[in-house]
Amino acid sequence: MSIRVWSQQPAQVLMEAMTSRELAANIASGTNTVLIFSGGTEASGPHLVLGKHNYRIYRYATQIADSLGNTLVAPVLPFAPNSAILEQYPGTISLTEQTFSDVNEQLVRSMVASGFRYIVLMSDHYNSQRPLRNLAARLDSAYRAKGARVFFSSDGYGKARVQIEAGIARQGYVPGGHGGLWDTAETWAVLPTAVRTAYMATGDTTHLGNGPLDAAGVSGDPCPATPEQGKAFGELRVQLAVKEIRQWLSQVKQ
Repeated sequence: MSIRVWSQQPAQVLMEAMTSRELAANIASGTNTVLIFSGGTEASGPHLVLGKHNYRIYRYATQIADSLGNTLVAPVLPFAPNSAILEQYPGTISLTEQTFSDVNEQLVRSMVASGFRYIVLMSDHYNSQRPLRNLAARLDSAYRAKGARVFFSSDGYGKARVQIEAGIARQGYVPGGHGGLWDTAETWAVLPTAVRTAYMATGDTTHLGNGPLDAAGVSGDPCPATPEQGKAFGELRVQLAVKEIRQWLSQVKQ
């Protein structure tokens, strides 16, 4: 991840922008929650850069942490499980689900060792949802006796996606897609140079855009996408994630 992108974010919530002493001071002063937000590196057609997930996550994670308060963001994990179909396109980096789960488990262990009491697993990537959900349930049971809790926050991805695609459909556009409208719009809103507008073209639009990829690796239709739409979609994801995490924190702190 480019340091130029880091510098666009509030440095006070990014662990990687702190020294060990500064992090310890934050935790000692009451910063007890950390977001472990997984991204991915994958092909999404000729118009989106391989690191689209990671660029978006840095923006969303810092906004979520700012809204929650007493929360920091662990370094984004830029690798994830991917389908065999995506692996045929250059640049896609894929982990097995087991490897992905194992890496996240070690990240949780490190966060507990650092002194965090509340660890939130999240992802901007479809194939990461199930392994993270299963992992969080297992680790929450394992760490509870040690005074730490682990949670998988899914609303910023799953619930938000349902609402985003419903809104797109009401406007008469193809709602879903890999490299489709919302995928492109959100990336564009976060980092305009990550979208190659000259290469935006309609992909396979069957199954409301959530069907197979075309030869270029695209499903859905990115052509109507705008950065303004992407900003609104991103704000919804942040709002839903913050609401879900706050509800969980209020329950576990009782």
